Amino acid sequence: MGIQLYLKNTVNSKGTSAVFIFAQHKGKVFKKNIGVNVSPVEWNKKTYQVKNISIPSIAINKKLQETTSLIREVWGLFESGVYTWDELCTKLKGGKPEEGVEGFIEDVLRPRMKLTTYQSYKYSYRALLKVLDVSTLSFKELNYDAIDKAVMIWKNQEKSPSSIETYLKHLGVIINEANDRGIVNYRFEKKKKWRVKKHTKVVESATTEQLLDSIKNVNNIYDFQAFAFWLLMFCMRGLYPRDIVKMHLHELVNESEQYKKRYVKHKRSKTGEPMNILYSCEPTEQIINSLKCSITYTHLNRSSSYPDVYPKGWHTLIMFEYKEEEHKNVWDVYTKRCRKIIGVPFKVARKTFESYALLLDVSAEVRYRLLGHQDRSIKSSYQNWEWDRISAKVDEAHLKVLKEFRIEEVWYKLRKRGKEIGLPESVVTRTLMLGNPRDKN
Repeated sequence: MGIQLYLKNTVNSKGTSAVFIFAQHKGKVFKKNIGVNVSPVEWNKKTYQVKNISIPSIAINKKLQETTSLIREVWGLFESGVYTWDELCTKLKGGKPEEGVEGFIEDVLRPRMKLTTYQSYKYSYRALLKVLDVSTLSFKELNYDAIDKAVMIWKNQEKSPSSIETYLKHLGVIINEANDRGIVNYRFEKKKKWRVKKHTKVVESATTEQLLDSIKNVNNIYDFQAFAFWLLMFCMRGLYPRDIVKMHLHELVNESEQYKKRYVKHKRSKTGEPMNILYSCEPTEQIINSLKCSITYTHLNRSSSYPDVYPKGWHTLIMFEYKEEEHKNVWDVYTKRCRKIIGVPFKVARKTFESYALLLDVSAEVRYRLLGHQDRSIKSSYQNWEWDRISAKVDEAHLKVLKEFRIEEVWYKLRKRGKEIGLPESVVTRTLMLGNPRDKN
């Protein structure tokens, strides 16, 4: 079983033998003369090269190297399941096998991607299948006409410009990767007529009054958690769920012993920007403690039918055990609750924080630090010592935004609502408890 080059046993009148490709798998055999003849004396069967250094030998070795690269690539695609045996034979004969796009995504792209990245590529491909009303596509069918038809339909459906852009970007990567591997002989080229005019988007944000009014919609402990998570994201300067989950991966540091300030030392998942976020302020610390107790109550020792997302060991900041798929599933549930209760998703907490910073005339430089933006043009305009002084203003701006939003008032009312609906005392009083609170209630 395998593939190689081999020299024919017989010699011709010139004393040379033909070089063949030989492939074998489960009783199936493929042979092909590659059109090169060499002397058996000069043939190196380990390197698939001729030993004699001459002008003809150089040309022959070049051909042999190209063929060797081809058979290794084709066999690799066959072993990974991308090619069938017939497609392997077609490729070795110089033809173009009709490669299935979905199989290519699964076997070639998936091993090289993060799960979330792979899923987004898969989603873009499925969006194409749906709009074309087909169940599958070969690379032969993934052509200009198919993509053009899809884009026209997406436009008529008033699909968002960003969605169409994402679909085209992913399809382009798939096609170009297939081209690099010799599966297709064309490269993706984005046409001007596929461009979609982007509409001015109104930035959504929430108000203090909106949240105060929404608290009446909290009817159980899971509603309470969803609402508290929104407040925590706001208090942590607009962190997204992915960042909230990962806070425990970074150390808690004491920046000032004099004032006992404690910070979360964090890198934003989206930008990689380092952020030192003041956490020893109210009600941030209360919210974290309350959520810890609440999640202990709802997620510790759950039935085996549920994902094990409760963290192993104890840490002040750990909310859930970080696992890519389970993390997403958990947050999807909370996101739906948040939208139902407050009327906005979690990401609006970040927009709201930024909006209130703008209302307070916080400078662009400080907002950059507050939100973990990756705007190098701002940072490059300042000397290191100037940047340090800007950093010193971040805490001040952070606390001003919390005060302007009246976050303590919102948190107080939420806790009061928790008592009204009969939540465990440990949750609404933010008292951290050891062990399983189920045993004490």
